Amino acid sequence: MTTANILVYISNVMASLIILFYYLLFFVKGFTHHIRRLLSIIIVFLMIHVFTSILDMDPLVTISVLGILPVVDVFCCRNRIYNLFMIIPAFLFYALTAIFPMFLIPLITRKGFEELYGVSSLTLPGFIWDLCLTVLLIGTYAVSRRRKIDLRLNFLEIAGFLTFFIFALFMLLSIGVYNDTLAYEMSVVFDLFAAFFMLAIFLAYWSYLVIARDRANIKRDADYAQNYLTMQIESLELEETNRQEIKILKHDLRNHLQVIQEMCNAKQYAQMESYISELSGHPMLSKSFSITGNQAADTVISIKKAYADNIGIRLTCDGSFAWLSNLSPIDVCAVFSNLLDNALEGSKGAANPHITIKGNDHAHFYTLIVSNHVPENIRIKNNSVKTSKRDKKHHGLGLSSIDSVIRKYNGCYTLKCEDLVFRVQVVFPHLIP
Repeated sequence: MTTANILVYISNVMASLIILFYYLLFFVKGFTHHIRRLLSIIIVFLMIHVFTSILDMDPLVTISVLGILPVVDVFCCRNRIYNLFMIIPAFLFYALTAIFPMFLIPLITRKGFEELYGVSSLTLPGFIWDLCLTVLLIGTYAVSRRRKIDLRLNFLEIAGFLTFFIFALFMLLSIGVYNDTLAYEMSVVFDLFAAFFMLAIFLAYWSYLVIARDRANIKRDADYAQNYLTMQIESLELEETNRQEIKILKHDLRNHLQVIQEMCNAKQYAQMESYISELSGHPMLSKSFSITGNQAADTVISIKKAYADNIGIRLTCDGSFAWLSNLSPIDVCAVFSNLLDNALEGSKGAANPHITIKGNDHAHFYTLIVSNHVPENIRIKNNSVKTSKRDKKHHGLGLSSIDSVIRKYNGCYTLKCEDLVFRVQVVFPHLIP
């Protein structure tokens, strides 16, 4: 095994990792954060390259290089059809940031490709550039997961990038053409201008993406904070109302005890039993003021439960919720308020309107399940609601809002509707910072 062959294999590995991390960082939708699966795929990929470098099996190298993204798509992602198409912009992203510079430098300097150890397909600038990009993208991926930064591009941003890619390809071809038609001095000026123009547009577009995303995150956090403060104010008002009702009930209980005592003295036991049964059904005696043990969750649930009681919808809550302390109060408020708003809207018109909230602490993850009865079964496709406009209003709003919060904690959610019961199951990993 020569040094040149080893460098070729290393270059192939770095190129594949660059495309993989471009894919995961910017284009994948519904990545389930199966880090062990992802690491296993990468380890198998590296073992294949070691194996092929020993036996000199080039076809297996090509298969592994081209197959790593589909394998990751199948084993680590939801929305697999969408992500399969996103492999194309991932390759284009690699071409723009890794391959184009390798062609620009020789075109501008008028020097040929500097071969590395005699390998015609491998240049020193390309090898160094791939190495730098590999380290940069792996570091970016680690930092984005640790700091909960969502770098995924939306449809319009991908369309903008594809437009810029076509423009950059046109400029690269123009440089090659004009180098042969213009005088040397003019061609150098044109080449430098074209390279600077492409770089300036790319940096401006990338800055726009970062600034727009940052503003969107700030606005979202501000909305969540405002919603949380509103919930706190409503909770205080509700608590004050409950306090007044308790005072009235305390005053009335003295009279009730006197009535019960008179019935007991008169041996009117049947009437006394009926009176006590009616009194025990008083709403204030059956209220639970500590529902989950988490202040933010209890604030939201108490407000939504008061509203549900007014419109004739039962709302019950049970399970383990101690793990909610790992989430910020604002995020807890955002998740519960949006889930319960959807459940309340979806329950209207159901034959037996009932909303249940269940929390569980499993071996390696936490689950939050909110289910509600619906008037008719709702069609769910690709983990999203596919139904009429009315039902989309009931269950579509809020899910997009909580999606960012769930992904912030590396979690995921699934939708299910069976036997007139719509259910949202949210899963958070145990390693919530």
